[in-house]
Amino acid sequence: MKKAILLFFVCAVALFAAKNASNLPVSREASLVEQYSSSEVSLKATGFGKKPENAREDLKKAAIWFTLYNGTDPLLNSEQAKTAFEAIQESFFGSASNYITFEATSTISSIKAKVNGVQGFKVTKNVRVNQAAIRTELENKGVLLSKDALSSKVGGLPFLMVIPETPQGQTPLDVFNTNPLARQAAGVIESYLTAKKYDVVVPRAAEQLNDLASIQAELKGADTDISYQLSLALGADVYITFSGSVENNKATVVVKAFETTTARLLGTETGYSQPRPGASAQALVEEAINPAIAAVLSRITSYWQDDIKRGSQYKIIFNVVGSFAGRQLQDMQFAVSEAIEDMFSSFKENIVTDQTMDFVVWAKNEEYSRASSIHRDLAKRLSDVTNVTRINLNRKLIILGLDNP
Repeated sequence: MKKAILLFFVCAVALFAAKNASNLPVSREASLVEQYSSSEVSLKATGFGKKPENAREDLKKAAIWFTLYNGTDPLLNSEQAKTAFEAIQESFFGSASNYITFEATSTISSIKAKVNGVQGFKVTKNVRVNQAAIRTELENKGVLLSKDALSSKVGGLPFLMVIPETPQGQTPLDVFNTNPLARQAAGVIESYLTAKKYDVVVPRAAEQLNDLASIQAELKGADTDISYQLSLALGADVYITFSGSVENNKATVVVKAFETTTARLLGTETGYSQPRPGASAQALVEEAINPAIAAVLSRITSYWQDDIKRGSQYKIIFNVVGSFAGRQLQDMQFAVSEAIEDMFSSFKENIVTDQTMDFVVWAKNEEYSRASSIHRDLAKRLSDVTNVTRINLNRKLIILGLDNP
């Protein structure tokens, strides 16, 4: 009888323990090896378990934990996302193997170890994680905002343009024409972006060559940011620049992203290739670009998500084209400032002179979904004091003239 009771008790404890066992990784040790592709990342991960096979399963979860929480640009990059993930983490890690696309056949190390008083094994291997599949699953579960949802909230995802860093006295097209590695690097970045379903503006598009020719003629040798001017001309919201070198069988590439309307730096990252004697410069450059553009693109997306809270950012420049004398000019400028303050909950006044007024404003998408709507409302509000004329409306850049009413 006593044996039966003892057996029942042992079974009950085992059943309770099994029921309450966590699917979360015991070990959370992992490090980046390389950005394998636009959707996959290679990691070195360590797992722990009472048996080596348990440790091998745990290291897969540790690799996924890294992509979620660690690294330069984790998928769960906000407290809101982390809180939402906690509600599904047990079931998510229960199917961790679904997100592992490759596992090395050989182990880096396998040692006996004790963790939290439990004796077992630590196993380290290289694995490859499908970040794109994880992101899709988190979007389906409502943990992360999908690109479609983000696009609808902010009035569309950003248009991106890829150009090389340009020495003074040259244009980006000059660099493309003389540097085949620059052309190849731009192609790699554009391929990465289009694989992520982003809209990419190509400076070499045939229908824009005439415009670019005139831009080159005007800016050749000028002490100005040609990349910025080119982006404005082609309607890009964000322009991505790159520079780099290939030395000693290794490539180094620096990728930066700027907001076109304000030239504000959104992200910068340096990527490195592994030293590979005998490898072509093109192959080394491509290997170095992948981790850099992955990190920068993550920051561009985070920047665009911030617009949901604050609103889409526009740069509004007023040029005084009419003849306003003394007090009349001052009253007109006061009226413009008051209109900006009334229309937008958040704005920044950059420059006010007798000829120019420069603002950056944040507009809620439900109120102003396009630049022409802002122009229309400003024209109505200021009709008594000035005639607001359109000089240029270029997505997030609005240049208006202030003429006599």
